[in-house]
Amino acid sequence: MHVRTISLRRRRFLGRTLAASAASALGGRGEARAQGADTFTILSHRVHQQVASDATRPGGDVTAAWCERNNRRITWFTLDVAPIHDRLYRELSLGETTIDLAYAVNTAVAPRLLRQLEPLDAFMASTPIEDFTDISAGMVRAVTFEGSLRAVPIRHATVGLFYNEELFAERGLSGPPTTMEELVDHAQRLTYTRVDGTAVNGFAFQGNSHFNMLTMAFGFDAPLIDAEMRLLPNEAGMTRMFETLRMMFERGALPRNFAAMGQEDVFTMIQTGRVAMALAIMGRYADFNDPQKSRFPGRIKLVPAVALAALKERVPLVATSDFWSMTIPRNARNKPLAWSLMRELSSRDATIRQALNGNGPVRASAYADDRLISRVPYAAIEARVLPHARPPLPLFDKAQQAADVMMQTTQAVVLGQMSPAGGVADLKRRVAPLLAG
Repeated sequence: MHVRTISLRRRRFLGRTLAASAASALGGRGEARAQGADTFTILSHRVHQQVASDATRPGGDVTAAWCERNNRRITWFTLDVAPIHDRLYRELSLGETTIDLAYAVNTAVAPRLLRQLEPLDAFMASTPIEDFTDISAGMVRAVTFEGSLRAVPIRHATVGLFYNEELFAERGLSGPPTTMEELVDHAQRLTYTRVDGTAVNGFAFQGNSHFNMLTMAFGFDAPLIDAEMRLLPNEAGMTRMFETLRMMFERGALPRNFAAMGQEDVFTMIQTGRVAMALAIMGRYADFNDPQKSRFPGRIKLVPAVALAALKERVPLVATSDFWSMTIPRNARNKPLAWSLMRELSSRDATIRQALNGNGPVRASAYADDRLISRVPYAAIEARVLPHARPPLPLFDKAQQAADVMMQTTQAVVLGQMSPAGGVADLKRRVAPLLAG
């Protein structure tokens, strides 16, 4: 009796909690509009709900017309990144899920997940997404599994090279680096103490994640694992990348706390002028130039990440992206309806409207739209790099473990705990079993 009472109370508590969460997500206007409508449930991050359905933003509620046509009320079940994917895996293990549509980030889109998602080829054949080839080809390849499309990219966060033109002027530099060699040279020249006593590092990027370590590696045409699943296809390039980072650290161009630096640490350094150049997500441009947040509003500029001069033909642009895709669970109940919403949100107009609401558009054409150009100063740069965008690692079940190895090894090399050649050997020794398994 006691166990049954606890179980009943728990179910009632969960029911009240989920109901409250759904009500909060919908807001008063959505509830009024959806009187008598059937529920359609989306599992996502809060930001996806905001860019798709926040009527107070410039692009408006992009889902409103779809809800009216289909007499549906969208319930957004929003979680943080890791819990989203934990919940999705649990839902996929059931005989049937109440989740109709789910968002997934590329770092979680491994074969294990893709096998449990609905193949979308039949939907594409009967009612295709508008101008699908306009969506980043690299992202589409990353969510294609065993020859079948399993998800539709909807949002990207691509890295660029930010630089502080005021600090450049103080050091007699007229413009940003266009090659990796120039970046290294500039970084050393920009490592100095300002007149006001501020110590400046020439270059920085997040040191507690593999993401920008592999952005740097791409600049040496040296992926950890390439698209053909080859491990270290360019060992010499990876060794040279390690040597470069080690040298920059030893000369003070990289911050002394590099290995512990998180993304927000780098953002703060950019805003306070404690770093002259940094790799960061392009979408942070507004924050870096916001007079309320930055000491250098209007002076933080953005260019694409750079590669070695000799690689210009083979690597014209370095563009490392994390991206989110919309998916349909294989055990979902409303697959045709889910596809219709995916088509709606992926259309040209919806892409622009979500971009106005703060989304990173995955369509190249979006960056030529006057509505976006007028609000996003870096639109032309993002348009240039989008066709070259690729995730830091290809899809495989142990990709996250490989990412952790890349991070740990790079940290060890930069801090002098391992030689550059030893770092390459360490990567081979530790990552090869992950690929084999």
